[in-house]
Amino acid sequence: MDIQRSELLRGVSSDFVKQIRAITVKESYDTGDILFRKGDPAEYLYVLLMGRIKLSLGERKQVVHIVSRSGEAFGWSSLVGRKSYAGWAECETPATLQKIDSHKLLKILEKDPVSASAFYRQLAAMLGSRLLQSYSRYEKVFTGETLI
Repeated sequence: MDIQRSELLRGVSSDFVKQIRAITVKESYDTGDILFRKGDPAEYLYVLLMGRIKLSLGERKQVVHIVSRSGEAFGWSSLVGRKSYAGWAECETPATLQKIDSHKLLKILEKDPVSASAFYRQLAAMLGSRLLQSYSRYEKVFTGETLI
């Protein structure tokens, strides 16, 4: 898996993809590694290549999403004007990620409004999907269904 296959880059120009690849760093992590904590400066966007990442909120670290699909992105706070991450990201398994400096990415986005529009549409779709998954989980809790 390469960053260019990430759902975030659907519909962007090939030049845009090349620029993103130039600022992307591939990193590996072990089970239990914390990628960021609530309140840490939001400086990176991450794209999963392999593994499972647990995203959680609150002091009790309530799990809100598991990142498990190759190409799935997280750490989006860095792209929407948030100065810090709203939750935690922890490796559930050994993981390989693409790490993208958000300041550099934002500069690339500013230079290519057409690709930036496609990028943010994909980001919105990804977040919308996660929100719908959360609604489904909460509905099951409120109706007394067993969660898996």
